[in-house]
Amino acid sequence: MLRLVAVGAAIACCSFQAHAFAPSSSVLPFHALGKAATNSAPTLRAAAQRRSAISLHTMTAINEAETKQDLSPSAKVASPPFQPAEQMSEDCRWILPEDDLKLKDRVDVYVEKGELTEADRFILMNWYDNYKEALSGAEADPSYPYETRFCVDDGFATLVELVRKERNRAHYFNNEKETGVCYEPRNSHADDSRFFDYHQFGVDFTRPMVDFSNSKIVGMENLNKIKDQLAAGDNVVFLSNHQSESDTHCLFTLFEDHLPEPFGQIAKDIVFMAGERVLRDAIVVPFSRGCNLLTVYSKKHIDSEPELKPAKMQHNQRSMKQLGALFAKGGTCMWYAPSGGRDRRDPDTGKVEPAMFDPNAIEMVRLVAEGAGAGAKTHLYPMALATHNIFPPPSTVGGAFGEERRVQYTHLSVAVCDEVKDKPVDKTLTGPEARKASKQARVDRCKVAYAQMKEGYMAIGGYDQ
Repeated sequence: MLRLVAVGAAIACCSFQAHAFAPSSSVLPFHALGKAATNSAPTLRAAAQRRSAISLHTMTAINEAETKQDLSPSAKVASPPFQPAEQMSEDCRWILPEDDLKLKDRVDVYVEKGELTEADRFILMNWYDNYKEALSGAEADPSYPYETRFCVDDGFATLVELVRKERNRAHYFNNEKETGVCYEPRNSHADDSRFFDYHQFGVDFTRPMVDFSNSKIVGMENLNKIKDQLAAGDNVVFLSNHQSESDTHCLFTLFEDHLPEPFGQIAKDIVFMAGERVLRDAIVVPFSRGCNLLTVYSKKHIDSEPELKPAKMQHNQRSMKQLGALFAKGGTCMWYAPSGGRDRRDPDTGKVEPAMFDPNAIEMVRLVAEGAGAGAKTHLYPMALATHNIFPPPSTVGGAFGEERRVQYTHLSVAVCDEVKDKPVDKTLTGPEARKASKQARVDRCKVAYAQMKEGYMAIGGYDQ
């Protein structure tokens, strides 16, 4: 699934300059074969003590007339509006080979031919076995909410072909060239579902593992504000924690299955700030291609290859320039995690603790918006995700590409918290006093965003995962 990045330190080290973004050919590698709250009080008060009073919204897709009504935050749905795919759609089936080989035998052939790596075989086949086991256990539970059964064999057969295709000819990640030998002459990507429905493919993979009945969304009042702000041409930035490699598709599935259609489209249109691995890990790419992405190198990876550090920094600068263009255009909804990586389970407490936000990361996005003339129309909303258990990250941070994938059937939850409102800095201040006040405002803003996110996290049972 698609790994996002907590980009706090990443964009903070971009050395952002508004006019220093001349594009150049990339020298970066591709995945070649073989190789505490402040004075501003959050709305979700004492959420952990009164979860039942929090705005929980779980409703089905409703008709066009009903979407105009005020959404009841306590409305619930009897059954899922969408079912797992019993077979791959015709738009996807064409990629499946017409042979009599079982999946594992076909993968063996591809490895022998050098079209997949040994690591590919290990990851894909272990993931396949784990997925079937997890789904079988879920389906055996009488409370399993879905009537249809996901076509696991065809789903993984399709994934194998997509990874094989990626190994043989890496995707370019832009709209001008479909494929090529280098993965990023540019550093963004739009949902690439013209010839293959990558977006639906990723959602089909995610939905069977989601406990629909116990999943929930908190903060419908804020979501309605966001819908109106985007429609008016304003920008919205979700400041979120990050828990799972599949957070993109968790959001797609939650918004599509629990909210009216306009919100499903909002989720589909989100621009995710993601780490470079979404471009370089061949097993991730098929899921990346169903998302809108801006990519950056995180701080821990900026220095991992000293000879490539200038190119990586220039890549990050280009990403910030492109983000500025999106803000200037307006109507952009962006998601990113200003922390430092996916949330891990604390070995001492056993709880999944949200990583702290980086003040510099939030400030950089604000500076980009202001530099684009869109500071007043760019709104910051903390978001809390409880998605850890569907696709838990490894216990250690970093490491080589190709981490083992293991999934679990579980409920998902998201809280959209109140917009972060700035306190104006005294404009009469000058020199060191002005810089000190500006720095303090940056820190206070981060504290407010993190406190609201964490309160939302408690409201959706994040510590119960």
